Amino acid sequence: LRRLHDELHVTSVFVTHDQEEALEVADRVVLMNQGHVEQVGAPQEVWDRPASPFVYGFLGDVNLFHGRAHEGQMHLQGVSFASPEHAGAQDAQAFAYVRPHELDVLPYAAGLNGMVVKLDRAVVVGPIARLELLPLESPANGDQPKLIEAHLSADRFRELGIKEGDTVVVAPRKARVFLQPQVID
Repeated sequence: LRRLHDELHVTSVFVTHDQEEALEVADRVVLMNQGHVEQVGAPQEVWDRPASPFVYGFLGDVNLFHGRAHEGQMHLQGVSFASPEHAGAQDAQAFAYVRPHELDVLPYAAGLNGMVVKLDRAVVVGPIARLELLPLESPANGDQPKLIEAHLSADRFRELGIKEGDTVVVAPRKARVFLQPQVID
C-alpha cells in the first residue's frame, strides 16, 4: 500500500485498527477514541510522545504501574525515578506506562533500586527474550500489575544467568507518567 501510494502521488485515507500497519504506512496518523481525536502526528512522534494514556496503551504492549508523583519524582513499589513534567505535583496519585523493552532486569541484590519480582517464565526465541515477571510484594492498594512483561536481547538474558523461579530486580529506564484525574465532589 505504501509503495502504491508513493507511485500514484495521491492523498489517501487508510482506516485500520492494526497499529503496526498504521505506523508503517502513514505519513501522519490520527488516533481516535470513541469518536474523539486523541492525537495527530507523524508515526514516530506519536510512538515517542503519546499524548494520553489511551494512545500509550493503544500503540502496543505496555506495563502499567500505579504510584505517587511528588515534586518531579515518581514513586512506585521499590523504585523512584525522575518525572520532571510533574515538578509541581504534591503527593498526587499517578500512573506510569513502561514498554517491555524499556525495563532493566538484574539478578537480585540487596540495595538495588527497583521492584523485586520473580521470573515466572522466560521465552527465548531468536534474538529476543520475553520475560514474565511476578511482583513478590502485594502493595496495600493492590494497584500493581499481576504480571510484568520485559523484553531483552537473548544475549543479554544469557549474560544475566537468570532462570525461571529466580528473584530479580526490575526498573524502568524510560516511563511516561500521567497524573490521576482529580474527582471533585
